[in-house]
Amino acid sequence: MENEIKSIQGKNRFKEMGFIKFLFFSTLFFLTFPLSIIFCLVFLGLYETKQLVIVLIKDYIQTMFIILILCLSIITFITYYLVSLFN
Repeated sequence: MENEIKSIQGKNRFKEMGFIKFLFFSTLFFLTFPLSIIFCLVFLGLYETKQLVIVLIKDYIQTMFIILILCLSIITFITYYLVSLFN
């Protein structure tokens, strides 16, 4: 019985969502932010709300990291291109 409870608690259904479905949930969550926390707490419970917030934060950090790498790559390319033009 205790193993079943731990396996249910360890499962995070928000990590297993598809891209489009998670995009919809995250957009809706951030657009209605204060109300979405209250809604999640009431209808999903504290544990699933915590899981959702953790997944959203990880997704946000991952997105910012990808944007940073992309910007650095573009800046590097432009810099090398401009240096090669003036040499």
